[in-house]
Amino acid sequence: MGRRDPLGTLVCFTRLLLDLEPMILFRTTCACLLLSSAATALAQPAPKPRVSTRDELRACLQEEDKIKPQQASLNQRMRDHNIEMKRFQDNMQALVAEQPKVDTSDQAAVDAFNARMDALNNRVAELNLLGRQLNEEQAELNGRINTMNKRCAGMVVSFADRDAVLKERAAQARKP
Repeated sequence: MGRRDPLGTLVCFTRLLLDLEPMILFRTTCACLLLSSAATALAQPAPKPRVSTRDELRACLQEEDKIKPQQASLNQRMRDHNIEMKRFQDNMQALVAEQPKVDTSDQAAVDAFNARMDALNNRVAELNLLGRQLNEEQAELNGRINTMNKRCAGMVVSFADRDAVLKERAAQARKP
């Protein structure tokens, strides 16, 4: 380095590249390995999906037939429950609005107000219990639906098998 010639500068620059070379070599090697594994994965043919049988399709359709009315019934009961909850809230708000009007010196008026409040408190306890039961029923039904979906949603069926099973079901639906 004592001399100032162009070759000396080049030698210093080369030395810097040699110091960086292991890191560059490591990165290049990693990149090549990733590319080669990706190319290998892309070059392999995708595994053929398993074709389901008519019996498997029938079983899935029958299970779906059982779940649909249960879900519809549960949805209706939940709508009814929500309507009841709204009615309860309206009644509670009306009672709370009446509270300042109650003559606290009239024991009969206070007792009547408290009786109505107790009745509403009992009703909300009933509604909360029903709500918990509906939520538990929905969770159980969701579990059954998830299990069915895992088994049936990605099912591969030949057109001929699908058409045959659908014709069978249509014929069964027409039977009295």
